[in-house]
Amino acid sequence: MKALALKSCPNCGSRGIKRVSKSFRAKVKGRAVLVPAVEREICPDCKAEYFDREANIAIDAYCFGKTRQRA
Repeated sequence: MKALALKSCPNCGSRGIKRVSKSFRAKVKGRAVLVPAVEREICPDCKAEYFDREANIAIDAYCFGKTRQRA
């Protein structure tokens, strides 16, 4: 996956952004879904999470069972 290349957190300004791969919890139509091994960048200070395009496509495919059309 491509890196977002964040140098600092857009939310709090922290420079400690880290790239991690871990499961992601989502709620889809009232049911909990656990998407395994989603790469994203997380700010250790404010806990904000940033997903790249590929991560969003993977989450959509896992939650909705299909790949959505994207521009």
